[in-house]
Amino acid sequence: MTRVKGPARGACLVLATALGLSGVLAAEDASAAKGEFDHSFDHVSCIGGPNEVRVTVRGVDKSVGLMRADLYRNDPAGFLKRDGRVGKVSFAARAPFTQFCMRAPRDGEFAIAVYHDENANKTFDKKAFGLPDEPYGISNDPVIRFAPPKVDEALFSVSKNGASVVITLKN
Repeated sequence: MTRVKGPARGACLVLATALGLSGVLAAEDASAAKGEFDHSFDHVSCIGGPNEVRVTVRGVDKSVGLMRADLYRNDPAGFLKRDGRVGKVSFAARAPFTQFCMRAPRDGEFAIAVYHDENANKTFDKKAFGLPDEPYGISNDPVIRFAPPKVDEALFSVSKNGASVVITLKN
């Protein structure tokens, strides 16, 4: 789906109205405003290769900075640790949701952790006591209380045909 912005958007609205399609564009605008997304999105990172994971990050408040994502194997000892990471990507953040693809190294169960690096310093900034200072999320949106979730709460299956994952940011 291609989204038209700026002055060209107005021209498209006039043409769509003339063709009786204004309801389609209005529905598209309403969906974007509500944070809904298209599962068949196009992004430069999406090539349709084997084990491709299509990621949608919801709850992005501002189109600033970077959306950073780390892919982890099914390993309780390595989850959310640098040594357990099997893939990472970074793309421009886009409100109200950011979509991109990343590739799992093989079929199997994996987990993803994302954070919105609002100041683009490539560091997950933290407040006192190690609490996150930037929005973050984990696949399957597990409940997070006083400790990080366990890897089994965040796992999803990746096949040769890939997978789709939706992650909601927590602030």
